[in-house]
Amino acid sequence: MSRAAISRRVRDGLWERRLPGVYRIAGVPDSDRQVAIAAALWAGEGALVSHGSAGVLWGIDGVRGPKTELWVPARRNPRAPGVTVHRGSRVDRADRTTLGPIPVTTPVRTLIDVAGRLEDDRLLAAMESVFRANLGTPERLSARLAALRNSGRPGAGRLEALLEQRGDGRPLESRLEGKVWLLLSRSRLPRPARQHWVATAGGRYRLDFAWPDRRLGLECDGWGAHGTRAAFGKDRLRLSEMVATGWRVLLVTWDVGTRQPLRVVRWVEMALAA
Repeated sequence: MSRAAISRRVRDGLWERRLPGVYRIAGVPDSDRQVAIAAALWAGEGALVSHGSAGVLWGIDGVRGPKTELWVPARRNPRAPGVTVHRGSRVDRADRTTLGPIPVTTPVRTLIDVAGRLEDDRLLAAMESVFRANLGTPERLSARLAALRNSGRPGAGRLEALLEQRGDGRPLESRLEGKVWLLLSRSRLPRPARQHWVATAGGRYRLDFAWPDRRLGLECDGWGAHGTRAAFGKDRLRLSEMVATGWRVLLVTWDVGTRQPLRVVRWVEMALAA
């Protein structure tokens, strides 16, 4: 289309300019995907949505960004308000993919790219969400960390340590579980089993953490998972079934897990010794 035809549509309110050379039909609702593909079109061939923006597209827990983020080849340096451009020599084919029509870094590469921004508990929650959603595997993450080890990426060492520390346990399901897992695994306590199933006469139930040989469980009692009457009732039914079969279950809330971590350790020590 000619410049005049484009200008006329913008002037008449039919189109809206998003970035230089990129327009959308007026009135279309905003979405994360729309913002991402607009930036990729603006940056041109070879560009990838990356870092926080890629994390939002993949739905990785706790990964956000105030601006749209892109990776572009080092020979180019596009600039636009609201867009953060990361330049580099290249992104390996193993770290590239598409989400619909959007060129984007893979979930595993995205996790590595944002590792330096996140505290340990947030980084652990992000990593576990990638595994839980089947966006990547521990083996794949380990392989990409090894391949990028000499690239000097902030946070990659911490991410590798968290990966090694988790072993082959089931993915954690919340940030509170991540906090408690870090607390327990860094203490002198015996390391618990994660997401441990318990069979009772009333059914099979899963504990966030368990020491099966002591029949001791620990549940991260977050309001998000138990904030309705139905969820509360099911949760108490589950606990009663387990207690009836000889299990003891400690409940750790967000307040205790974040503000009184030593109390949690003391509870477990006392329960294991009892």
